[in-house]
Amino acid sequence: MKKSNVTVIAAVLIALHVLVFAIVLGNRDDRQETPKPTAPPSEAVETIPAPTPKVDDAAPEPRAIPVEVVEMAPIPVRETIAVPGTIEGYLRSDRPNRRTSKVYPELKGSPYRGAIVVDARTGKILYENRATTYCYPASVTKLMTMLIVLDQIDSGVIHLNDKVKITKEGTSVGGSQAYLDTRESMAFTVDDLLNALVIHSANDAARVLGIHVAGSKAAFVDMMNQKARELGMNSTVYHSEHGLPPGKGKQPDISTPYDIAILSLACLRHPATLRYTSTKVTYLPLGPIRKEKFMLANRNVLVGRDPYPGCDGLKTGYHGIGGWSLTATAERNGQRVVSVVLGSPDKATRNATSRKLLDKGFEALEK
Repeated sequence: MKKSNVTVIAAVLIALHVLVFAIVLGNRDDRQETPKPTAPPSEAVETIPAPTPKVDDAAPEPRAIPVEVVEMAPIPVRETIAVPGTIEGYLRSDRPNRRTSKVYPELKGSPYRGAIVVDARTGKILYENRATTYCYPASVTKLMTMLIVLDQIDSGVIHLNDKVKITKEGTSVGGSQAYLDTRESMAFTVDDLLNALVIHSANDAARVLGIHVAGSKAAFVDMMNQKARELGMNSTVYHSEHGLPPGKGKQPDISTPYDIAILSLACLRHPATLRYTSTKVTYLPLGPIRKEKFMLANRNVLVGRDPYPGCDGLKTGYHGIGGWSLTATAERNGQRVVSVVLGSPDKATRNATSRKLLDKGFEALEK
């Protein structure tokens, strides 16, 4: 065989081996990686680089720990309550001073000495009859006592959970009482005594709270009169924290239905007021000398024993020369009415008249 033929045959064999080796290698590559499909030319493909994992990302997820769900009481909604201004036909704070020092032997009438009904949202006067006549408000005075105490709490001067000192001066008060005793000093909080003041109309609670706030009865009464002037209560003069009649020849606390309406709105603007005035029954806690809790029952039957729909306050009052009085408030369908009746001849007339006036107020708002 010629040498040239041998060379050709060798070259062909080498080429065949190279071809077989290439085929085998290509089959192995096909098994290791599947080609990715390419997107059609008409579609835009956005490539977003994967984030670099943090070390913490590699950690296993923590096991979920069950959490106890605590259902909180809803926060009371602050109502929109009018502030007296200067508009005719609405409660006004710009009236001239007509405070008196005269002592009247009696300020009563039938079915009342004076009355007024107002829209609490706007201050509009819905009804009035002798609304600016002088009256003796008796325990309705305690609304101002409550308001001063709440103001002092807001200012941080005192606190609801303060333990209150009870002195002999604080216990020497007649009329409706919680029967506080000096041996119970520091046993009750400001909150406890506000309950006694507003719900049970306790005169001794009024005195003790006044001393706690101002240091003395006289200083506290000065604060009450200053607040009355600030509110525009132009016919009101306070001589006590509780409203009891004073000794013979001395002027009792004196006001008018109009002024009490202004005071009522001021109280309603404080969100804590209705918490006290709407409570039907609660108790003073046990004290060092009390074997049983002292029941505090609301004196306002429109809230308690014979409720008027929507009524949640405010305050009753009575003494012999001033008759029976009540400032009441009720809320319906987003509307709130305040009625003031001062100097009724008896409790039944006062309560019935207050109902009628509240009805009159809501009827006026529906027109």
